[in-house]
Amino acid sequence: MQPRVQRERIVRDKLTLLIAIVLLASVTATSYWYARSLRLPAGITLVRPGTPDFEADRIVITQFDTEGRAKNKLFAERMLHFGQTDDVELLRPRLLSLRPDQPQVEVRADRGRVENAGEKVHLHGNVAITRAAHAAVPALRVDTSYLLALPDLDRYSTDQPVTVQRGGARISAQQGMQIDNLARTAQFMGSVKMSLPPR
Repeated sequence: MQPRVQRERIVRDKLTLLIAIVLLASVTATSYWYARSLRLPAGITLVRPGTPDFEADRIVITQFDTEGRAKNKLFAERMLHFGQTDDVELLRPRLLSLRPDQPQVEVRADRGRVENAGEKVHLHGNVAITRAAHAAVPALRVDTSYLLALPDLDRYSTDQPVTVQRGGARISAQQGMQIDNLARTAQFMGSVKMSLPPR
């Protein structure tokens, strides 16, 4: 009976992780909209293919809910917008949730790229997702070197080693993970190890 309860807790923690990923995807979509709204006037073309048509340093983008309360804040040292493909690149993106009724979630990476009008979000380098401890729920942390988010499908995956840590419990998988938030499933691949603290 106890292993079943522990498995249910781990599944619940995975779902909480998905919330953090969804937050990142929604703020990334907001940054995409922001980049589109600042596009150059019609008729201006790039001199060379692959050259950004818009650049901004030390950006801060705040996303609000329908009642005007701040939900998320996205920070990046640099944002590049590419007019020919409509892609957006972010240097050292950092997403912070601001909802006072939920534990704070933070997502960091060395680089981010938004493709196809937000259809794909790639996070590269030292990807870390953390959720603060809240009431009796311990803190959660996910570490990997790459994460692909498909916000429209609510799916997230990596083919790189991943580690999930919640309190004293830890799961590691050497060949990545796949998460389908709509189906509420998570799959860890390749040499999966799980350690649980003694009760």
